[in-house]
Amino acid sequence: MRYWRAMLLLASAGGNRVSVIAQWVQADEGTVRDVIHRFNEIGLACLDPKWAGGRPRRLSPDDENFVIATATNRPTKRGHPFTR
Repeated sequence: MRYWRAMLLLASAGGNRVSVIAQWVQADEGTVRDVIHRFNEIGLACLDPKWAGGRPRRLSPDDENFVIATATNRPTKRGHPFTR
């Protein structure tokens, strides 16, 4: 994604129009404009956006470690009478 954004910005700096850049990178013109505007606001930091989509995590790191330990050990080691 970083390479894609850098390529988009270089194409813009070369004087290409948004519609041409959008065809080159196979993206929507609005997306191209958003990246260019973000570059104008914060500079090269736009190459590494700090956003994350989706729902916030509900598992804590401790919960995740417990799930991994449970899944990678045999049930008999964990004190359960079954084998699977």
